[in-house]
Amino acid sequence: MKQLLIAASLLSAITLTQCDEAEHQVGKIESKADMSFAKDTFEELARGDSSVVDKIDWPMLQSMGEDVGAEYSQLPSETQKRNFETSYVTQFASGFQKSGGTPGQFTNWRVSHHDDIKTEVAADSGGGTVTITVTERDGKERVSGLGFIR
Repeated sequence: MKQLLIAASLLSAITLTQCDEAEHQVGKIESKADMSFAKDTFEELARGDSSVVDKIDWPMLQSMGEDVGAEYSQLPSETQKRNFETSYVTQFASGFQKSGGTPGQFTNWRVSHHDDIKTEVAADSGGGTVTITVTERDGKERVSGLGFIR
């Protein structure tokens, strides 16, 4: 009986360890996918690609320390919201390009934080580090935060 309890305990420990490892691997895969999504979205935004509007969580967007989402949410009509989205993308790209920025100058793309709520991605350039927050809402992955650290 004692040997059976020891064997059951060992089996439980091995099973739990394997489950933890499997969950860790799933988390790594999810965060790598988030990193790729963040990089692609940032590059599209920097180029001014209008299709990027569907990859941004507009009501939740925090950008360069400002609550863009709050401003967006106060707009009364869908037309005004769509115009806001288009203007934001155009202005972001214009400002980025005028400052001499190019998407290709960012290197060392990495996941700086990952949990059940969000994935934070970072990349370096000569001028500093861009940070991008990816969240999932309504079953869709979106960028909800952009920052830059000098």
